[in-house]
Amino acid sequence: MVRLVLASPIAVATRGEREIEIEFEGTLRGLFDLVTNRYGKPFQQRIFEGDGALKRFVNVYVNGEDARYLRGLDTPIPRDATVDLLPAIAGG
Repeated sequence: MVRLVLASPIAVATRGEREIEIEFEGTLRGLFDLVTNRYGKPFQQRIFEGDGALKRFVNVYVNGEDARYLRGLDTPIPRDATVDLLPAIAGG
């Protein structure tokens, strides 16, 4: 099972669920489509821009590796993966 771990600001879109286990194997985009089907537009709007790109303040890690440096939304997600969604932190 894929384990999706969501930080609180993102979990607002999944009715407060911070950890979701899903039978899945495919791409990151496919995983997010599945989660969108389960939780609706609020999830999609929370993580995607209008053009379908990930919002720049959402960091996605697949088994601890930043998906931006893998294959982005085309990153393969194995059955036993952990996918973390975290908001970017900025400071100054």
